[in-house]
Amino acid sequence: MWPKTILGFFAGLFISISLALNTNLILPFAEDTRLLIGLILGFPIWAGVMVWVYAFDTTIKAAKHMFLVLLPSALLNVILLV
Repeated sequence: MWPKTILGFFAGLFISISLALNTNLILPFAEDTRLLIGLILGFPIWAGVMVWVYAFDTTIKAAKHMFLVLLPSALLNVILLV
């Protein structure tokens, strides 16, 4: 149970930051509005990923799925920032 909790904590953190950054870079609103949207979306995404980790049988399966979500999001971050 502890490995899934730790994985959910850190994977959820990285995924929520990455998705909030993507949202911040894509939306055509003013900067303060984009930041507010990112803050509002960040916590529910993080909590959702932490709960999603417990849907898998093993920590390795959960880590694979978390990586498959994080990788495209991180690549989109790099593309949008360059």
